[in-house]
Amino acid sequence: MTTLEKRAEIKTRTSSAVKSDAAAVYAHWGLTLNDAINMFLVKSIEVGGLPFDLRPELPSYDAIASVAYKAPVNKDGIPVLPADWADDDD
Repeated sequence: MTTLEKRAEIKTRTSSAVKSDAAAVYAHWGLTLNDAINMFLVKSIEVGGLPFDLRPELPSYDAIASVAYKAPVNKDGIPVLPADWADDDD
């Protein structure tokens, strides 16, 4: 594989926090920000677009269950709903 000479320069602006946090992420993998940006650009060319999905992840069942209402259960194991909820079984 031939290594291309890197002569083109790209300048961008970001916050100090984003820069340092991203640098820490990539340093964990032994990469610099320059390495990571080059990888992003090369992969973008390879796939013909963004190299990742921009759709938000759906919450897991556990995440939903952790905030879901948990009705108390009576002695027969039947959930007891709050008295102010409408009961349409009339």
